[in-house]
Amino acid sequence: MVVKEIFFYILFFLSGLFIGSFLNLLIYKIPRKLPIFGPVKTCPECSTTIPFYTKVPLVTLGLRGGRCWSCKNKIVFLSYQNTVVELLAASLFLANYIFFGFRLYGLYLISGIILCSILIIISFIDLKFKIIPNKIVLPFTLVGLSISTVIIVLENPGRWWQPLAYCAGAFIFMLIIHLIYPKGMGLGDVKLSLMLGAFLVKNVIVGLFLGFLIGSISGLILIISKKKKLRQ
Repeated sequence: MVVKEIFFYILFFLSGLFIGSFLNLLIYKIPRKLPIFGPVKTCPECSTTIPFYTKVPLVTLGLRGGRCWSCKNKIVFLSYQNTVVELLAASLFLANYIFFGFRLYGLYLISGIILCSILIIISFIDLKFKIIPNKIVLPFTLVGLSISTVIIVLENPGRWWQPLAYCAGAFIFMLIIHLIYPKGMGLGDVKLSLMLGAFLVKNVIVGLFLGFLIGSISGLILIISKKKKLRQ
């Protein structure tokens, strides 16, 4: 039993690493409106062919600090961000397995992994480009609704309406905040609440609270860092 658990721990961690590598590709391509399935083969600066083994998770950590082999310029999709994303994905994949296991045919696990993957993509895109792409949020809202509805129907058929209700409730709540204080709450965040409601259902309340908390802490850190720079 212990050996089996260790096997699954390793399996989900490694799966997270490799999926994280794909997430990096999406983080790079989606905001730049590049074709998702068209591989990035050359350095944007000098057009040198990029070795295939840079796609292997964590390899970029020790390879020239994410710089091109030829022109030595930093390549966005070979940066240390790759390593952070891969390790984050691996950790979250493992955490989902530890928390959910294969409960209810693995549906909770699948839902958690998909949500974490999408949130990683959105977070890193938003961090750099200040956008939350509709092409991610809206389709995966439907995915979340579908999975959550199946879970609810299997567990308690009489509450089949809950995913849609919490999804709509989260959206309306965030929309009201946006209308009251548009500078503090963008429309991207409002649309994101749709997806969170779809995946988290009743737990969306906790999710939104944590989102506000993390956002507030991040805002304070940015304000403090800006003040320090001004003093210097």
